[in-house]
Amino acid sequence: MQRPAQLSVRKFLLLQNPNSGGGGGWDTDSFLAAARELGIEVRHERPDDPAICVRLLREAQEVDAVGVAGGDGTLSPLIECLVERKLPLLVLPAGTANDFARSLGMPENVFQLAALLREGRISEVDVGYANDKPFLNAASIGMTNTISRLQTKERKRRWGVLSYAISAIEAGLKSRSFRAIFEDGYSRREMRCIQLLVGNGRFYGGGMTVHTDATLTDGTLHLYAAVPRSIFGMAALLPFLRFGRTDLAPEVFCEEGAEISITTHPKRHVFADGEEITETPVRFRVARAALTVIVPRERTS
Repeated sequence: MQRPAQLSVRKFLLLQNPNSGGGGGWDTDSFLAAARELGIEVRHERPDDPAICVRLLREAQEVDAVGVAGGDGTLSPLIECLVERKLPLLVLPAGTANDFARSLGMPENVFQLAALLREGRISEVDVGYANDKPFLNAASIGMTNTISRLQTKERKRRWGVLSYAISAIEAGLKSRSFRAIFEDGYSRREMRCIQLLVGNGRFYGGGMTVHTDATLTDGTLHLYAAVPRSIFGMAALLPFLRFGRTDLAPEVFCEEGAEISITTHPKRHVFADGEEITETPVRFRVARAALTVIVPRERTS
């Protein structure tokens, strides 16, 4: 459920990851100047330790909203606290991929972002959970995890968003298949996979689409599982993954629901939003309208 709410921001906490996006390129000074011109009192913090960010969030009193300037990896360790605090969150796309910001329809222009503190609207979006560990975009097992490990700070700094394609090619040569069992409370399916993904939002992996119909407000997890194939077969699958039409791709199992359980043999690590959060067996679920965000008025997902 969306709940209309009046946006009134007078005091604003900005948490900025100084290392996001290679450590530069985001115009912090212009954003701060624009927000202050609107009469907003801004407290600006630049911790490089997620634990310090969480502490600042927990201790923040008398603030009307919080902004996080960074990528999905910056947001990941803050989700639990943001859900608890219910402070409206302004996502500032200062990272490399910025998939959550893309799913929200956030602008990149810093002046437009600052204006949202007056002209935006409050929305409530879904949060995914893997063994009760929260995630925003998508959780994966298999090849995408290899991509996450290959996405070093140096590679992202050098190649930007193209680093995901480079890592994907390399991961295709290194990944090994595994047996997976899927259960949703009504049915059970077993198959051999090289890659599977459970998506909450619309985008992941630097602009790949979870599913053409996916939104952050549909209360639904979208799953796809790809069978082992050659590097050329994986290349042929990429357009289906890119545009969220895995339901049309050959030899890909697709499912959706509010809860999905997965067991693998052997055990596999589960990555979400670029970070390792748990391992199989894993129970996925979606919490509807769990996170309060500030978004442009013309966008709903």
